[in-house]
Amino acid sequence: MGNLISECQSAFLPNRQTLDGVLVVNELIDLAKIIKDKCLLFKVDFERAYDTVNWAYLEYMMRRMGFAQGWLNWMRACVFNSSMSVLVNGSPTEDFSVGKGLRQGDPLSPFLFLIAAEGLTRMMQKAVNN
Repeated sequence: MGNLISECQSAFLPNRQTLDGVLVVNELIDLAKIIKDKCLLFKVDFERAYDTVNWAYLEYMMRRMGFAQGWLNWMRACVFNSSMSVLVNGSPTEDFSVGKGLRQGDPLSPFLFLIAAEGLTRMMQKAVNN
């Protein structure tokens, strides 16, 4: 997974830690102060991140990243084809389809979120390079 995800993403990957981003930002700020240059920092905090992942977009990103059709079929079966019910006064309601979002506690969710976030990362890198 590490070769699919940009180096600037630091969560949920081997040999990377969430705090790596904080350390890099501190180093950049210190460097900008030393060389007396301006810098622009861009921080994103995804509110209710897992709840907002659009499945069509996630599938699009997986295709762009070269995932084989078998993987896409597996994702459709395991993640994109889910239904839920709600307990009301201790009794479950009828099942209803869910059209977006990743399940909290699902071991796949962090990795699928990284794939979804990779689209934003690539757009930002393209903007910086141009």
